[in-house]
This record gives sequence, structure tokens and C-alpha cells, in this order.
Amino acid sequence: MQNKREYLARIFGRIGLVRMMERLGAARPGLVVLTYHRIAEPGADPFYDPVISATPESFRAQADWLARGPRVLGLDEAIERLTSAEPWREPAVLVTFDDGYRDNFDVAAPILRERGIPATFFLPTAFLEEPRLPWWDRVACIIKQTRATRLELPLRPEGEADRSDEPPALTIDLAETPRPAAIRAVIDAFLGGRIADESWFLGMLAERAGVADDPSAMARALFADWDQVRRLTSPESGLAIGSHGHSHRRLAGLDDEAQRAELVGSRRILEDRLGRRVEALAYPYGWPGSFDGRTRLIAAEAGYRVAFASYEGINRQGSTDRFAVRRLGVGSGDSSGLLRARVALHATLGRSFL
Repeated sequence: MQNKREYLARIFGRIGLVRMMERLGAARPGLVVLTYHRIAEPGADPFYDPVISATPESFRAQADWLARGPRVLGLDEAIERLTSAEPWREPAVLVTFDDGYRDNFDVAAPILRERGIPATFFLPTAFLEEPRLPWWDRVACIIKQTRATRLELPLRPEGEADRSDEPPALTIDLAETPRPAAIRAVIDAFLGGRIADESWFLGMLAERAGVADDPSAMARALFADWDQVRRLTSPESGLAIGSHGHSHRRLAGLDDEAQRAELVGSRRILEDRLGRRVEALAYPYGWPGSFDGRTRLIAAEAGYRVAFASYEGINRQGSTDRFAVRRLGVGSGDSSGLLRARVALHATLGRSFL
């Protein structure tokens, strides 16, 4: 499938279709928001490979395209565009990163600064205050390292009431199942809400897998620290900061008080630590069901002027909810040509089939 997408993008570029779509898209200016997570080599470390958005080489090529292609906005410009009644006169791109991975600052930031490309980093403040390994990365670390050939994983602690609509355990035959598929099975159980007690499950998984991991030490290696963030996002750098909640929890699953603590608390910590005003939020996860109408209201009350979702699409003046701004996720299979074609399709058609 990836090769087919790349092949089509190359054909579109060769026959001039991408350039034509870019010209057509300019007649109806929109804002495309690109979302990156890690910039790293897949398989080079024990963490969750699907959060890698680009290798350093492919990100450099994408940055080269951005430097000579569409206008790239800084966060303040993007907020002004999204909140002002002034007409949008040209298409534009906003570059964003989620989660605060160390490689965002070690690898991506120098590439961006060399080319004068502004970008925004959305940080979950708990990951910086008390380094912790997110559940998706810890699941990957454990399953990649285990020597077990079979895992029987209950989905809830013993004695907790069963839910009749789902099996009580997840069974993975590691002799037959490739590690990426095994990791995906556990990730899907988390995302499907089948695992209610995250801490208990991760401890049980490590025990049954026979892996003695140190999630705090691994988190310190994987995520940026305050000194690094402060050093690389000075006001003159063009690199901005926004909130990604405090502990990266699914906000819609929390009551109003807990949502308020996540959003108000993270904003206060960022402003206190960095001495900069924080007016933008990216909802953790950001897909349908991860935030709701209550979340939007609480975000506005907390002082955010805009909030970003993970719904794919382009943002148009007059039809964009500034508390659910659409973003386009970048994946590790996106070459600069494929990404350019995806952006052009969104600018012209409002969607992409690549």
C-alpha cells in the first residue's frame, strides 16, 4: 500500500498534477497543520516504532520542501489567522510536534532552525516534571525484549467484575505472532478501553514477560527535559510551545474537575517554567471521543485561544472550529514528494486518497 501511494505521488509530480493542484488550492486559501511525533530510525531502539513520523533523512527532505514551498506560519501567526475575521489571503502550513520526545529537539529543531522554519511543540508537562514512559512505549519495550513464547494477559485485576461483552484475557502466541503484531494487539486493547487499570496492567505485563525494565530511566532517555526545551525555544528561535495536557490522558473520560486540572495545570506549569505565554493546546490523542464539548469549554475558560485535534483535513476560514483545528498526521512512510502531494490534495479537494 505504501509503495502504491509513493508511486502515485511520483506520477502526479512527474505529470505536473501536484503543481496544478497547488495553484488551484491557492485560489481558496487554507491552513494545513502537519503533526509529527518522533524523528528517528524505526527499529533502532526498544520503543514504539509507529510513533516515528520520519527518519532524520526524510525529515530533512521534507524541511527542504517546506523551506521553498508553501508559507509556513509561526504559532502566533496561526492563532491570529484562526481567531481573526481578516480574510485569509494565501495558503499556509503550520508545523507541530506532539509529546516532547528528545529527538524533536536533538534532531528536528536544528534542521528547522537551519532553514528558518518555525514550529510548535506540544508538551505533556508530567513527562517533563516526573519523567515517565508512556504506556505505548512501555508495552513496546516489554514485548520487544521478552523471551517468553506465550503471554496470557488478563485485562483486569483478579476479583474485579467481568464485563460480559469482552473476553477477560488477551492471549498472544509469540512463537507464531511477529513482535509488531503482538505489540499492536496490546495497543489496541488499550485504545479500545479494555484495560482500565494502566499501572496494574503494565506491571503484570512486565512480570509475565520476564522483563525487569526501568521505565523512569528509559523515559529520561526518550523525552526532553526542561533545560533542553528552554534552550531551544527561546523567543527568537521561531520555535513555540503549547500544552498537550498534563499527563496525556483521554480528556473526555474525565470529569470536569479532572479535565480542568489537566488543562489549567499544564498551562500554568509551562508558563512558570518557560516564562512565556501559552495560548495553544493540542488534545492528547485528539481523535473523536478523546475530547468533547465540555473539553472545548474548559479549554476556553483555561485561557487557550485555539486547540488542535487529530481529525485529518484542511482548515478553511469560516468553517473551522478554533477549538477543534484539523491536523494532518505525518507517517514514517511519507517521503517529501508524497507529503507534498497529500498537502496539495487537501488544499484542492479537502481530503487526500494518498
